[in-house]
Amino acid sequence: MEENITLQIGKRLRKRREKFNMTREVFAEKAGISPQFLAEIENGKKGMSVTTLYKICNNFKISADYLLFGTMPPKPLSETTKEAVPILSEPYRSYTEDIIEIVNDIINESQGKYKKSKH
Repeated sequence: MEENITLQIGKRLRKRREKFNMTREVFAEKAGISPQFLAEIENGKKGMSVTTLYKICNNFKISADYLLFGTMPPKPLSETTKEAVPILSEPYRSYTEDIIEIVNDIINESQGKYKKSKH
């Protein structure tokens, strides 16, 4: 693995850990790795196995796309939004569905451009 890539992944992992307000020790314990190994990952000195990546993503609900590529998957519509759209009367229902589709297209397109520009 390129050092630059491991450093980027490590920085993103540290950012998520800090967002959770967790110490290295607590985060490492929940991830099933040592605090020293976590420090080495965060500092870009070591890469992690697929198993470790899986554990981190699964245990902390962190997107693998985010850790590996720096992108977040689009969030699904909230339950409130899903429930509200069908009860709207026309033409508001059609307008709302069109707006949601446009926003989703913008998000997906911007993530595609981001991925291409990062590689």
